Amino acid sequence: MMKLKGNTLRIIWFFLSRYKIEFTLLITLAALVGIFETFNVTIMYPILSNSLGSSSTSNPFLNFVDRFLTIIPINDTLVKYCILFVILACFVFIFKLVYFFFSTKITSKIVLDIKQEIFNKCVNSDYQFFIDNKQGEILYQIATAPTFIAQLLNIISSVFVELILSITVFMLLLSMSWKATIIIIIGGIGYYYLTKYLSTRINYQSGMKQFEYSQKETVAISEFTSGIKQIKVFETIPYWKKSFDDIIHAYWYYYRKNVFWGRVPEILLILVLYLSIGGTVIFIKLTSPASFASTIPLIGTFAFAVFLILPKLANFGNYRMQLMNGLPTIESIFNLLKNKKYNKIKNGDKQFTSLKSDLEFRSVTFAHKDRDVLLNNFSLVIQKDKITALVGQSGSGKSTIVNLLLRLYDVNDGGVYLNNTNIKEYDIFSFLDKIGYVSQETFIYNASIKENIAFGDTYTDQEIFEAAKLANADDFIQKLPEKYDTIVGDRGMKVSGGEKQRIAIARAIIRKPEILILDEATSSLDNVSENVVQKAINEVSKNCTTFIIAHRLSTIQNADVIYVMDGGKIIENGTQKQLLSQKGKYWELYNIQQK
Repeated sequence: MMKLKGNTLRIIWFFLSRYKIEFTLLITLAALVGIFETFNVTIMYPILSNSLGSSSTSNPFLNFVDRFLTIIPINDTLVKYCILFVILACFVFIFKLVYFFFSTKITSKIVLDIKQEIFNKCVNSDYQFFIDNKQGEILYQIATAPTFIAQLLNIISSVFVELILSITVFMLLLSMSWKATIIIIIGGIGYYYLTKYLSTRINYQSGMKQFEYSQKETVAISEFTSGIKQIKVFETIPYWKKSFDDIIHAYWYYYRKNVFWGRVPEILLILVLYLSIGGTVIFIKLTSPASFASTIPLIGTFAFAVFLILPKLANFGNYRMQLMNGLPTIESIFNLLKNKKYNKIKNGDKQFTSLKSDLEFRSVTFAHKDRDVLLNNFSLVIQKDKITALVGQSGSGKSTIVNLLLRLYDVNDGGVYLNNTNIKEYDIFSFLDKIGYVSQETFIYNASIKENIAFGDTYTDQEIFEAAKLANADDFIQKLPEKYDTIVGDRGMKVSGGEKQRIAIARAIIRKPEILILDEATSSLDNVSENVVQKAINEVSKNCTTFIIAHRLSTIQNADVIYVMDGGKIIENGTQKQLLSQKGKYWELYNIQQK
């Protein structure tokens, strides 16, 4: 009834193959529901025959039902059939309840598992995945797209019930009158091909467009909320409003198109229903005019069966159209889960316990995806227990070096070495556990200050307070109404930039890092905030190996060694005093900032 392409079946099987036992149970319950409903249709014939005082025609289904009449201790045959009819109706009701209970339970479990699997896939993907994909698209994949899997599973489970019922009822009708059954089959085939045409030509295409504009809507909302400050300042709200309006109008245009053509089969079914019943009566009347009165029970049974079966045929058509409409989204989930493109960074098996020697970049070559080489035969030493700084103009590759050190990317050639061991050989998490990292764009989420410092890990209140004091954050926290329990708002909008940085430094300190990485941590701060944050950095740097990416040269004047980078290469190195005396690139940068 629902012939699907091989790729579609492969996608469906991908989501169902892990739940064979559960679906075997559903199929069994579906079979019982279909069989009991078929026997209910069977009993209609003897009920009508006995009501009209005519004899029933023998058939395998009726012969099977008659065996149960002897159990009922009543002499009236009509009453016996009616009692059996009621009993079977109760069985159908019970099995349907059980079936729908398990169907809902299994469906929710699968969707829950898939949501977790998609989230885990994103979490375990390389950093490049988040560079290549829009934030809104990722949100859609995790939050919205899996609901289409629920729709898919509901369709499949419903198809089992209605397919089994349709097959058994058609077998019953064939045993009663194959000629009349052919009329119904012809109508059903015509109806099927119409819905197939509509689902393939219209619903899949409109579903693809709905999927496309759903993603665009999520992206637009995500970008609007992320950039609301700049949008308001630059007075570009009309542009964003028009963009959003265009997207939602396009989405609902295709939604209307899909819903309209999705209802056409349902309306057409009524016509097919009446034509099938009318055609059957005309056919019997013309072929057997003399015995027409005796065929009234047969006609009544056929009418009852048609009213039962044709809605099922309609559902097959509707299910196909719903499936085609949701298939683009389901395909996107399938492609995401099967994609191994973003799993190139492999974890090592050595445990990193402590830093025992310098960190070294040895002849490193690296290029971002589809871009020119950024680092070529690059070498750098970050001395243990010293403060090492790296400066250079924007685009020279400074932050890329940090990303390589954090293994957000892997080098194309050469290597990053810790304790004279290639960083690729270490377990990533054991290494990152020894690192404190503070970036220019600090991530503060909508929770309390205490939770932002702990950042998902478990620490005592005393550890949190001590880390905040070392980061020069305790003073401003104590002035807040709820102190450490103060909610900072979405993206930390309730605290200043300098306060966010001090929270981030406290977050790094509480881990008791052996290696502290500061990626332009003070570049966006005013002079007062920078001074406070710099004092915190100086305090923390006394007890660990510190690597600073600096834009403001005033923040690295006490560094043990400063590397000057230009065009992906180190062109100068030394203390600030030494570099200024050379009057080279560092001297130029220094004088520019003094103006």
